Amino acid sequence: MPAAGGALAHTASASSPAPQTQATTVRVLAVLLAVMTGLAAALAAYITGAHLTKDAAEPIVWAATTFVATTGLVILLEEKTGLIR
Repeated sequence: MPAAGGALAHTASASSPAPQTQATTVRVLAVLLAVMTGLAAALAAYITGAHLTKDAAEPIVWAATTFVATTGLVILLEEKTGLIR
């Protein structure tokens, strides 16, 4: 009977991910969230710039600047809240 209990304990510990793996997953997802937020903001800035200006290069500059600023801000906020170290 002890062998069955040992097998169940081994199976239960193998099915739950290690704390280090969970921390890495949270960090990757946090960076992905920052990038996706930056992309959404850049798209909004590009669309707004395309409607407000006649020049083709200006909305691209607005989108690039907005992407960098938004991604940096989200990563900074994630660091301050302790999500990323």
